[in-house]
Amino acid sequence: MSKFKFILLAAALIMPFSVMAEDIIIPPKAEKVKETAQPAEIQNLNQYFEYLPNAVHNNWTPYKANADYEVTVQFRVKKNGEITDPVIVKSTNEKANSSVINAVKTAAPYKPLPAKFPGDSVNTQVELRYIKN
Repeated sequence: MSKFKFILLAAALIMPFSVMAEDIIIPPKAEKVKETAQPAEIQNLNQYFEYLPNAVHNNWTPYKANADYEVTVQFRVKKNGEITDPVIVKSTNEKANSSVINAVKTAAPYKPLPAKFPGDSVNTQVELRYIKN
């Protein structure tokens, strides 16, 4: 008889939790946060050119198209990470161009160029590809 009382008590303890779980309110997703997993200081241009496309891609909300496309954007990064106005140099879907320009601008300012880099700025191109699933 004691086993029966234990099972009944356990069932009574479990039931309120399942009812309460239905009343849980899930908060909205947090806003997109800029990627911070990169090293604090970039030591050379190889590291910089690994970081830069990822920074742009992480801020890109692709234009949803019915087919795959590629867009290449060109811009100049100043020593302090600020950029000049980005320009589309190649595109297979003109409707997607504004989403790419927006990604470049949203990701700015970028991390500063490596301290040992002798110039005041560097010209770069980033290609973004959309692959329709």
